Amino acid sequence: MRRLMYVSVAVAAMLACAAVAPASADQVLGKAANNAIYAQSLVNDQMTRHPELLVIGMHASKPGVKASTMIASNLDRIGKADDEDDLAVSHERKTILAPNIKEPNKFEVAVPLKDAAGRVIGSLSAVFKYSAGDDELKMHAAALAIRDDIAKKIPDVAALFKAAH
Repeated sequence: MRRLMYVSVAVAAMLACAAVAPASADQVLGKAANNAIYAQSLVNDQMTRHPELLVIGMHASKPGVKASTMIASNLDRIGKADDEDDLAVSHERKTILAPNIKEPNKFEVAVPLKDAAGRVIGSLSAVFKYSAGDDELKMHAAALAIRDDIAKKIPDVAALFKAAH
């Protein structure tokens, strides 16, 4: 009985991983420069206003679609399926503060993305320039300020997908 339970847990874990596995290598992702939606204009504005930012990515589900993806970024990854961290931030309201192990000059802060009414509608990831010893709480505060500034301009999640003007 115990062995069967372990096998069942292992099978369940494999299925869960398959459900959140990244898109296949042959998936074609969109370019930020061609992303003519309102969300992209919000991201572009923040990149212009915050020289300490290296990367910003906005994640959400289009109304009527279950899958959550990167909908706007300064990187050419538009349409990339959200990973489990992105989903934890948006669905479980978690905040992630993490130095980049591969690139120690980068520090990522992921926070729930909100609309003007304060509803969580996705996640926002901000990657800051970083040196060992930098105040990580200041980067968290900066990410929250960016998120809150963006939120004031989002009436609802559907607005993010409208054509940029």
